[in-house]
Amino acid sequence: MSTFIAHSRVTVAGTSLRALALSLALLAVPALAQEDGAAPQDESAQEVEIVVTGSRIARSGFDLPTPVTVLGGDQIERQAAVNVAQVLNDLPSFRPQATPSTNAIFTNNIGASTADLRGLGANRTLVLINGRRVVASTVQGGGFAVAGAVDLSLIPSSLVQRAEVVTGGASAAYGSDAVAGVVNILLDTRLSGIKASAQYGINDAGDGEEYQLSLAGGTSFAGGRGHIVAGVEYSDSKGSEGCYSRDWCALSYNTVSNPLVGGQRVAAGQPATLILPNTRTATSTVNGIITTAGALRGTEFRPDGTTFSHNYGTYYNAGIFQSGGGDSRLAFYEHFPLAAPVERLIGFAHAEFETSDKLTLFLEGSYGRVKGSTVGAQRRDLGSITIRRDNAFLPTAIGTQMDTLGLTSFSLGRIWNDIGPQLAEVTRENYRFVAGLNAEMWGDWTLDAYYQFGRTDYSQRGYNTTITPRMTFALDTVRDGSGNIVCRGVRDGVAAAAGCQPLNPFGEGSPSVAARAYVTGTAEQDTRLTQNVVSASMQGTLFEGWAGPIKAATGAEIRQDIARGTADPISRALQFYTGPGSPISGKIDVFEAFSELSVPLFSGAELTGAIRYTDYSVSGDLTTWKVGADWSPLSWLRFRGTVSRDIRAPNLFELYGPAQTSFQSVLDPRTGAQVLTQVLLGGNANLVPEKADTWTVGVVLQPDLGSAGRLRLSADYYNIELDGAVSTLGAQVIVNRCEAGNAALCSLVTRDGAGLITQVRNFNLNLNTLITRGWDIEALYTLPVGLWGGQVSLRGLATIVDDLITVDSAGVAVNRSGMNGSPVSQPSGVPRYVLNGYLTFNSDLLTTQLQVRHISAGVYNAELVGPGQAGYDPLKANSISDNSIAAWTYVNLNASVNVWRKGDQKLEIFGVVSNLFDKDPPVDTPSSFGPTNNVLYDVMGRTYRIGARFRF
Repeated sequence: MSTFIAHSRVTVAGTSLRALALSLALLAVPALAQEDGAAPQDESAQEVEIVVTGSRIARSGFDLPTPVTVLGGDQIERQAAVNVAQVLNDLPSFRPQATPSTNAIFTNNIGASTADLRGLGANRTLVLINGRRVVASTVQGGGFAVAGAVDLSLIPSSLVQRAEVVTGGASAAYGSDAVAGVVNILLDTRLSGIKASAQYGINDAGDGEEYQLSLAGGTSFAGGRGHIVAGVEYSDSKGSEGCYSRDWCALSYNTVSNPLVGGQRVAAGQPATLILPNTRTATSTVNGIITTAGALRGTEFRPDGTTFSHNYGTYYNAGIFQSGGGDSRLAFYEHFPLAAPVERLIGFAHAEFETSDKLTLFLEGSYGRVKGSTVGAQRRDLGSITIRRDNAFLPTAIGTQMDTLGLTSFSLGRIWNDIGPQLAEVTRENYRFVAGLNAEMWGDWTLDAYYQFGRTDYSQRGYNTTITPRMTFALDTVRDGSGNIVCRGVRDGVAAAAGCQPLNPFGEGSPSVAARAYVTGTAEQDTRLTQNVVSASMQGTLFEGWAGPIKAATGAEIRQDIARGTADPISRALQFYTGPGSPISGKIDVFEAFSELSVPLFSGAELTGAIRYTDYSVSGDLTTWKVGADWSPLSWLRFRGTVSRDIRAPNLFELYGPAQTSFQSVLDPRTGAQVLTQVLLGGNANLVPEKADTWTVGVVLQPDLGSAGRLRLSADYYNIELDGAVSTLGAQVIVNRCEAGNAALCSLVTRDGAGLITQVRNFNLNLNTLITRGWDIEALYTLPVGLWGGQVSLRGLATIVDDLITVDSAGVAVNRSGMNGSPVSQPSGVPRYVLNGYLTFNSDLLTTQLQVRHISAGVYNAELVGPGQAGYDPLKANSISDNSIAAWTYVNLNASVNVWRKGDQKLEIFGVVSNLFDKDPPVDTPSSFGPTNNVLYDVMGRTYRIGARFRF
């Protein structure tokens, strides 16, 4: 099979069907089959038998109505990817929301790589292995890896035969989670012989080292009646250095507030938000700074007890940040790596045996271990520490000034680099076992049945994490009757303060070893996710119709998902500065029954349909359906279209996820100042299932060019409208909507007596509507050439997103299509369009490929308005100094040479250069990760991979 990223025409046989047979009455209901791709396979490729994702009906040489993109295993090899997500995320229809470059700053789900189609979230993209569901491997947290998703790092890339991507609703075929589409990873269970590979990678900056080794083999036994395949894969990605290891990142662009005073901006003529370089924290420093208004404001402390005046730089008027001056580095960009270190060990085995000509039994098992680690954030108290006049560590000169000014206390800001950052580790161990059978029944009817057990053991540790109540006790110090410095709580006999060690906050390096040990601890959470599936299905021909055989499939499935966890007492009490909170505990039982029908209408035309009944123990019963049509009036022209009702029930974490703490920067629209506030994340047991109406329509052109080569072109329009979408609004959106008058959201915002925001509860909600519309376009031209019997191919893939609209509970709509930024505390958007081009030369001796990825220009923040945009007014709260991001293009190059080849046996050496021209990302689009958007733009720089593969 041609294994370029391609739409493929294939011969389908032995479709993996699930579940127990339903009644013939159910069979009579129209059923849907998902489709094959726009373009046939290359001339040189042979027809192969595959399972068409989303369809339970086997057919031969038929183009189906829903586009399916096929990603071949050799494209994974060409890019020397250590996991399949790295290649899937190159498809324009995917948003690389969760990767080691986007979750290095967060403790939860470090190193996870998930599949996010259409920008609708990884929880709305169903991931299958060999057509079967996979137990989830991510948990709740503050990162970009959503809870309850499949970590693609746990799939052995060296055994991936191909991946099929259905870019549309597939709930009627596969049930919940398939709102955005399906990714079906097909592993090679018929491998014969032995294959192995070894590779090494590094980048120009000298970090990002990466090693990968893989070994797999397969053989037949019992005279060919049995076959066994086994493989093991190991990779170790060392991750990268931090932001200040890159010149572009060290410019430290961030947003700075420009508030209104007396109806005018402090920086006259400038907008409410300024994006400026050399940003530093203005309300907190590594030495400690007094933030109370008055004569002492801006006083900083040296370790020897002397003081100096803080340098507020070139611009500072409100909020957290200033431009210029301050500490030598921005604390918000310190410590954490640009990409997290990730170590993987994956094992897989499959055995099957034909007990008779009509019955085959099979066993399949896998084990995956992924360990991610990172250096997290240090504690940052942004003017929130209260220092009393009798504080035992207070320098005498400051105490004297306080007496003169009549002050009994002041507020102190402190960056605790001398306590150090959190050191985080996450380990995910995944176990999967499948036992099943494939049987031939009467006529062409076949039966497929299996039991599958899956389990993920998730372990999270956050070392050196500060404990907020202990910090409060330790910072409030006095002298006892003997003149010794003690914690006030200890002197006063407060039980909770027992063991307190006094902490000196004045000057970097001032905390003692004993104080550091007292105020820090290890945040622990262990979660076990378990899934049991019993499934059986059958398919075949009902009868011969007027235009061909009318085929059907039917089946049922029983599924159980369980989540149980434990956590340390401090985490349960939400007392860590950042912590996992209480453990989850919940269970969902599901029963599903489905039916499909395929009816040829006349030559070149078919009508397909599917219906599925689902009963959730938590969410109740639901019915989904899909109808598709396909018509080829000419040999080179085909029209296709589908319409469907899709659902997604809330998962265990969305329902039962416990409250967890994080701290995020929020712009308070009431004051025009930025604040760092506690944000609580958590589940909502009152959630109801999402319901989506999806339709697609497309055309496929396959003209015959004769000796001039082959041209294939497809264009498909999609429209997905999801009601009751389960999501979090984000702390910033909640605060904005509350201030705009949404009383329901105001209940999620807590302010103190002075009116300052102290907490935002960013829990899961059923939002009104989530809408996405756009186009998928693909073109492939292939031409045989005389050199070494090779072939040249040129392929282009594009996704154009017209709309990605979120409508919140107040009816306020925000369209994040064309939003290339990922602002802190807000949902991430998608570019207006992404173009991928591949120029490939393939021969028996040499294969080389030039890959070009183009990201359209866009805006930084869809909720703000900058110069040149309609409605820009610097006096409005939504104004920003620069809301534009230019178009960006990356070029990658790969090549491989067959050193030795004999039939299917070969020894090959290969090399890959990613980001060939070492293009830096845009540097003035601040996000949670630094001054750029790591979701869309490369932060590692030019990277090299070299290696060798053999097969015999």
